Amino acid sequence: MDILAELESMADNVASAQTDTTRSDIDIERWQRLFSYTRSEATQAIETHRNDFARAKISDDLWEAIRPSKEAAGFDRESYGYSLLQERSVTTKSATACTESGTFVVQLAGPLNCTKVIQEAAQLNWAPQLKTGVGEHGQTQFCEIDGLAKGRLLAWLAKHRPSFRPTIVRLGKAKKDLCSYTLAPILGVETTFPQYRALMDDFTPLPRQDQYPVWYFFYGTLADPQILRQHLGLDHEPSFLPAQVCGGQIRTWAGKYKALVDASVESKVCGSAFLVETREQEDALRFYETDKYDVVRCRIIYEYGILNGLTFRFNGITDPREERNTVKPKRFCTRGKRGGKKNQGT
Repeated sequence: MDILAELESMADNVASAQTDTTRSDIDIERWQRLFSYTRSEATQAIETHRNDFARAKISDDLWEAIRPSKEAAGFDRESYGYSLLQERSVTTKSATACTESGTFVVQLAGPLNCTKVIQEAAQLNWAPQLKTGVGEHGQTQFCEIDGLAKGRLLAWLAKHRPSFRPTIVRLGKAKKDLCSYTLAPILGVETTFPQYRALMDDFTPLPRQDQYPVWYFFYGTLADPQILRQHLGLDHEPSFLPAQVCGGQIRTWAGKYKALVDASVESKVCGSAFLVETREQEDALRFYETDKYDVVRCRIIYEYGILNGLTFRFNGITDPREERNTVKPKRFCTRGKRGGKKNQGT
């Protein structure tokens, strides 16, 4: 970096700011047109830009070379310099935000006043589902998006509505993404192995993504009738079936929380089976488990047979001491990714 050049550029910007003390209607209208701002947003953006003394400045030679084409597009030197800074900001924010994982809710407000706008801004294939909740000022509407969509949405806002601050909140919700044509994801089984691939074109893996009621396997706090009753708001004692699953084992994370993770097919975990009646009940369980867990298929073994069900598998890193003391399954056994159960264990 040329420090003298930087200081000279800053001095020029300070001098320009002292000279350009007024914002003409022509300037404001130009910025409204170029950047889709309201009049107040354009006024604020011009003032902020002129007071940014550290901003890079377009050289005289460069401006003279591109001036005819840029003026034909409606820019003057100042607004074109601002547009370059905005593009750089969008690129940086997109690169950062796209690496973020998880589920988020975005409130419908300001320029994000409907799901159609959010769909276009976040480049989604379909409009996100609209939901209603209660906010600080009463009833409000929001929709769920993933981390990638959040990054695109913030990039769009940085370019088109930089003065608007959206309300986006991360949800601690267990991921559920069941494949419609293979068993993936399933506890203790690597479904890419040939012996686990579907043999028939009409094969339908169960449970389906949107299947209700659906059996769930619990092994920890959710197998406590009082905890489950309170969390689901039940007006009766929940009914459990003594059960076990194959292909998993119990570990811990953060020194105290139970975690169900993949293991060999011979490995068994004992617990209870519970019939989840509705999507609302399932959502409550997914929020309870948080995004430290994934919903996966499993085979629930009980007194009278086998149930095709679901459970929560831990998706983080279990305690290192347990890693060292655990005998890993052999290559010919179904070896899985680490997974398991919630903060308090299901």
